[in-house]
Amino acid sequence: MSDASPAPAGSAGAATRRGFLGWMSRALLGLWGVGSAGAVLAYLRAPEKEHRIAERTVRVGPLADLRVGEATFVRHGTTPFFVVRMDGERVVALSAVCTHVRCILAFDRNRKAIVCPCHDGRFDLAGNVLSGPPPRALRTYEVAVRAGDVYVRL
Repeated sequence: MSDASPAPAGSAGAATRRGFLGWMSRALLGLWGVGSAGAVLAYLRAPEKEHRIAERTVRVGPLADLRVGEATFVRHGTTPFFVVRMDGERVVALSAVCTHVRCILAFDRNRKAIVCPCHDGRFDLAGNVLSGPPPRALRTYEVAVRAGDVYVRL
């Protein structure tokens, strides 16, 4: 006689069902993990170059609205800048952030200079340091005049 007792009825089906559900759970969690990783990688990927160039070009306005010898302040996110019409044709764009302690600069119409209200730094309309503690000239940006409108590429 054999000591082994027969398996209860239905236990083979339960083992198969438990194995199938475990396998399905692992497969679904694996797919979910791959999808989540794909979403994170898509978020972290740098934007395409074409979009970055378009986002970094700012339309300032008509050239006729800019006065010769005066700086116009343009707020653009974290990159404020001045647009200066030097003469009838030449336009310059300068950073509006001081090179000393990163204060936001202002235009002094009486002195025809860009000044730092924090530490009395002064820049000429070309962005060169005239006086004060700023260690270097202001950053310049590329300017294009197309169809009478001024565009600045940051």
